Order: sequence, then C-alpha cells, then structure tokens
Amino acid sequence: MAPLPRLFSVLKCIAVATALVGFAQSMLVASLYKMRSNLVYNIVSEHSAWVPKFFQYMGFNLLLAFGSSLSLFLISPAASGSGIPDVKAYLNGASSPIFRNFFTIKTFVAKVIGSALAVASSLVMGKEGPMLHAGSILAVILGSSRWFKSKTAAASHWGIYTHNRDIRDLVACGAACGVCTAFKAPVGGVLFAMEMSTRWRKELTWRCFLVSAITIVVVRYLVSTCVAHGHCAYLQWGSLAWFQQAYPSPYSQARGRGERAPDVWAFVLLAVLGGYIGSLFTAFNTWVCLLRKRWSRWFSFRVLEVCVLSVLTSALFFALPLAGRCRACTSTDPEHCVSGGAAFRTFRGYRCGAGTYNDAAGFVIQALFVAPSGEFSVRTLVAYSAVYYLLAALTYGAFIPSGLFTVGIIFGGCFGRVVAELLAGAGLIDAGAPGIVGMYALMGAASFLGGVMRMSASMCLILMEMTGAPGTLPFLMMVLVIAKGVGDRFNYSIFDHQIMLKGLQVIGGIPEHVVRRAHLDAADVMARPGSGGPGCGGPAGAGPALRIVEGGAAIADALDADRTVNAFPVLAPAAAAGEAGDFMGVISRVSLRELLAKHGESATAIDLSCKVEVAPIAVPPSMPLHTLLALMNEQGLDYVPVIRRHGPLEGMVTRAGVVAVQASRLDRFHVRDALARADEDIRAGRLIASMALPQQTAALRDAVVAPLARAAGLLRRDGGGAGSGDSDDGEEGERAPMIYLGPGQAWSHQQHPDAGGGAGGGGGPPRSPPLSPRSAALAAGAGERGEAPAQPSRAPGDHPQQLRACDSV
Repeated sequence: MAPLPRLFSVLKCIAVATALVGFAQSMLVASLYKMRSNLVYNIVSEHSAWVPKFFQYMGFNLLLAFGSSLSLFLISPAASGSGIPDVKAYLNGASSPIFRNFFTIKTFVAKVIGSALAVASSLVMGKEGPMLHAGSILAVILGSSRWFKSKTAAASHWGIYTHNRDIRDLVACGAACGVCTAFKAPVGGVLFAMEMSTRWRKELTWRCFLVSAITIVVVRYLVSTCVAHGHCAYLQWGSLAWFQQAYPSPYSQARGRGERAPDVWAFVLLAVLGGYIGSLFTAFNTWVCLLRKRWSRWFSFRVLEVCVLSVLTSALFFALPLAGRCRACTSTDPEHCVSGGAAFRTFRGYRCGAGTYNDAAGFVIQALFVAPSGEFSVRTLVAYSAVYYLLAALTYGAFIPSGLFTVGIIFGGCFGRVVAELLAGAGLIDAGAPGIVGMYALMGAASFLGGVMRMSASMCLILMEMTGAPGTLPFLMMVLVIAKGVGDRFNYSIFDHQIMLKGLQVIGGIPEHVVRRAHLDAADVMARPGSGGPGCGGPAGAGPALRIVEGGAAIADALDADRTVNAFPVLAPAAAAGEAGDFMGVISRVSLRELLAKHGESATAIDLSCKVEVAPIAVPPSMPLHTLLALMNEQGLDYVPVIRRHGPLEGMVTRAGVVAVQASRLDRFHVRDALARADEDIRAGRLIASMALPQQTAALRDAVVAPLARAAGLLRRDGGGAGSGDSDDGEEGERAPMIYLGPGQAWSHQQHPDAGGGAGGGGGPPRSPPLSPRSAALAAGAGERGEAPAQPSRAPGDHPQQLRACDSV
C-alpha cells in the first residue's frame, strides 16, 4: 500500500503547482492590462493629432507581441500554439519528434511568459489553452521522479507493444488542472480532459477530480487573500470572466413569478447558425495555416508575421471606435460606465464627452453577458464581430502561445446579442426582460464554441461554472449538442484539423456506426511483413520479418530499409521449405542495434530470442475494425499481431496502418487528401482555387436540401406513395454530404464507394458482402427451384468476414 500515498503526493504537487502558476500568470496579465489601460486613457485624453496617438498605441502593443514571439524563439519554439491538439494526440498514444521538447521546463517557461505578453498585447487570443499545456508540462516534470519512473517501468512490461500509459494519465490530470485554473471550473476541467482522452477509466476520473478540487481551492484562497490585503482589486480582469449572473429560468413556473421563460426556438436557431459559423472558422483557419507553412521553416519570418498581425490588430481596434456611437453611462458606480464593465480606463471616452461612452470601444467580456438591451447597437456589434472573427482566424496558429476559448466567448457573446437585438426589433422576444439579452449572449458563445471545438459536455460545464448560473444548464446542453451536430456536417473540430496539419497519428474519432458500415476487419488494416502495406513505414510502422536466428547482414539491411520503423516481427524456423515459421514476438530497433553492435555485421548467426518481446494479445484476421480500435485505445496498444489460428504470422496491425485506413476509407471528408491538394494549389499560386469556395457552397446546399428531400420522401411514403425510392433503413441509409468544407477538393458520394452506405456510398442501404462459394451454390439451387434465395443468418454482432471464413471451411 506504499505507492498510493506517494501517488497522492504527486497529484497534490501537480494541483498546487498549476494553481500557483495560473495565479502568477493572472497577476502578470492584470498588471500589463492596467498599464496598457492607463496608456490608452492618456492617449485618448491628449488634445493632439491622431497619428502620434496611434503610433504610441501601436508601439506598446507591438513591443509586447514581439517580446512574446521572441521569448519562444530564444527559449523554446515548441511553446507556440495552444498546445491542445498536441496534448490530445499525446493522450491518444501518438508518438512524434514534436514531443521531444513539448514537455520540458524550457517550454513551460516560454509558454507562461509568452502567453502573458501576447494576451496583454491586444492580439485576438486567450491564455486558457496555453494554461492547459502548462499544467500538462508540470505533470510530466513532477512525474519524472525515480519512484514514479520505476512504477511506470514495472507497469509497462509489454514494452514495444504499448505506449507509456501512466505518464499519459498524469498529463490528463495536468490538463484538467490547467482548465480548472483558467476558467475556475473544476468539473469542466475534468470533463475536458475526459473528452480529449480516448482511454479513460474510473481511476483516472477520481484522480482528475482530486487535482481539480485542490486546484480550485488554492486559486480561490490566493485570490481572496490578495484582494483582502488591497493589492489585487483588478486581478479578476487578468483572468477570464469570473462573475455571478442571474438569468431567466428555463422552466415554465418562472412565468408565475413575473419572469419570462426564454423561447426554445430562438435558441435552436442560434445553435444552428453558431455551429455553421464555427465550421467556417475551422475551414478558414485551416487554409491560413496552410499558407503559414510556406514560411514556417524560417523563424525570422514567423516572428515578422506576429509583428504584422500586431500592427494590423492595433490599426483595426484603433479605427473601430470611429464606427461607434456615444451613449449615456448606465451604471451608478463611478468607476464603471457600462453595467458589467471593467474598472480600467479604456477607449470608453473615445470621441465622447463626460458621462458618455463609445459603444464600440473597450469591449469587456462581462459587459456582453450582463449589460441590458440597448447598451451596444447592432451596427457596432456586427462591425466588432466581423473584425474579431477575421483577426482570430489569422492569429490562431501564429508563432505565439495562443488559445481559442476567450475568442469563442467574445465573438459568440457579440453574435448572441446581435440575434437577440434583431429578434427584439422584430417583436419576437421581450428584450426588456431582466437578463434575457445576456442569456442570448451566453447561448451565442456556447453555439460558436460547439461549432469550433465539438466538445459539448466540458463546454457546457465550463460556461455554467464560469457564470455561476446553473439554471442555464438545460439550454446550454441543447445548444452545444445542436451546434456540434451542425458543425459535424461540414468538417471536424479545429483541434482535429491541427492534428492532421502536424501529421500526428491519432486513431479513433470516427463514429462507430461509420466504421461498422465500412465492413472492415483486421485483415484490411494489417501490414504483411515486408509487403510495404499500410502499416509499413512511419513512426509506428512494422518492419520486415526476421528469423529467430538471423545473420548480421540481414539485420543491418532491415535497420537501413526504413529508419522510421521501430518494431520488427520475429519468426521461428520454418518446419518445411516454402512455409513461414511460427510467430515468436517483436523486437525493437534499439535491441537490434545492441545485438548488432555486440556481434557485428559479419556474424552469420545472431540469436534474437533474448531480446524478443512476446505479444500480450493476438487477433484473428476477421476481427471487426471497430472492436480492434476499441481494444487498441483501451489497452494502449501500438502493435497487434494478426494470426489466423496459431502459428504463422498473417500480418501486423500498427498505428500507422490504422491511421492510413482511416484517412483513405473512413474519413468522409477526406481531409488529408484535401489538405494535400490545397497545398499544391497554394504552391502553384492558385490561392482562390485552394480555398475551395464552390465546394463550400455545395456543402451548404447539400446540408440544407438533403434533410428537406428526406422529409419530403418520408411524407410521400406515409401518404401511400410506395415506390418513391426513399430508403427506410434509418441510419444505414442516411446520405451525408461528402464534401469537405475547407481547403481542398470536393468529394462526391461516387468518388469513395468502399466506405459504406453512410461514409461514401449512395443514398440506399449498404452493399451486402459477397457470398462464399457454398452460399452462392445454395442461392443458385434455390433459384432453379423457383424459391427465394436463402440469406445467410447473422447475429447482430456477427461480421461478414467471419461468415465467409466459416463458409470456406
């Protein structure tokens, strides 16, 4: 029982360290915010020409942005980006050279300092994503003790077959701590880590709950202590919104207390629009990242890009208040002018007199969710949203530590308020009801986040805990699920697109019903030793088969054939000439190098048995792919040998092979092929063609027309219109749009016929598997007798490949 208290100590250290780092970072951001706020106030108050004012404002922002990018260049370039796609791939079990410097102390320092400087520089980004990465780094650093390494080494006794699952569990705990610190949402942090990970179990649940609980207690204690001593009155503005707000109750009995229950149909409309806008954001940002890859090899150009973005952001935000209107202050607090606005002096007096404010200057997160109707004009909200949307898509992925949570909340809040004001102007909702416009802003933020990130449960709890409004939970759940469903009609989440852009090998993520309809099994994804199949090559590929006693020259040739291969199957001597030997296990590249260095290439017989690792599990060729994926994710397997009964090796299922099959036969958007085609267009200078605008329009048309056509077909069928040709097989006959909304090539249903009825076939039922010779003979005999051909019986869980194997016996 000794290891358990030590594990508690490691978890507590992770939680406390993450809370302290998050508090210190918030202090730094708040201090820089206050400094910039005073500078802006002085600039606006001066009676001088506007050109000098702009250069002062731009110079301050440019200095902070340049410092953020320079800190990454000097300390650790691996700290760029949000880190969430990389952490998600790492939790999935992916291995990549990217991770060599991803969890180091240098990356941690660059991440914390760089994100604080970037957020304070007015760049359109947030520090919540980088905080998740920082928490993960702390988990790896604190988990690198001798005791923990000895425990993980003893647990991972299957060696080359599995990745280090224990350290990945610590990374999940660190990610939960990071989200909890950023949002002050402990339950949301646990769910976020759960939705990122493809391998979850009960032990990991209580560990994440423990570290999140400790983190939130430490953070709240630090904040209350600092505020009580009078030194941190402005600290809450250095973090994301941490406020309490009462919204209308979603239950019907609220009407009896004089409150108006929100209209569900309006929230459904908001969710549909937000989900589609979020998918467009993902497509546009993916295209921008493809453009960025052309100069990403030179760090000087990457730093220059950040400086250009800073100048562009400063220019737009400096000019945007010119479109605003002067309005009378509504708050009775002398330090505030707008309800929910910050105490910082910002652009609010821009071109306006005393007692008034400019509604296009100094947007504050809290004001979007708290201020009543009429505080911001529709024109101002639309202009600010458009500028913010464009800058966010250009900034995410630049050479700075940047996140998307704050971006989604601010843009979504503006979007929700626009919809609320338009519906109120049409007389469809009562915008004067207390909190109703703020609730629309909250639902707008949820719809956009759902359309971009596709993480429903965690975003729901984060928004609920952030605002302290549990009554909004039913509507948040509904809006997030609808927005995710709408976004899934067009592309994957922005994190999945970033994973594909980086070439990280992540298995899973494809809906199980899509995998089932493809009718694939282990034989379709395995790589036969030395055949150059889908599993050969790549970081997780399988090399050529070796004999248990092999010559030095043959070993050297196997090592040089593909230097990215890390595992080699080992076979026993064949019983007879022309036959393959029985499968003995797998030997790693490191072990082969050790044996080759010991015996030399000139050796004629090197015994590999002392280094061979026995397989923990072997599967038959007929194992369904969805079962194989669940097995690999649950057990953390990177290599699974395929053996028909016992004896000779049929092939090896590897992570690289599964990823290749997912991309070619299960991905209904064909993202990797579309990205490659868009990259070719960009290199050829065809920028407009690389955006695939006609394909995006076609995808939107299909998404709108296809459900209407299905509904019309159902009405005709219910009305007695037999023979209308509409499929009644439910999900099996669903016709989903096969066009990838984003950079690349449009893919029609006929271009990918082997992906099943819903993944790439037509609108009808999926193709039946081919009959075995015995079944075909029975069917032919029945036809000669005038009988209906007998269909082979299958249980619900049976697989067609299993049926063919039994028929052929």
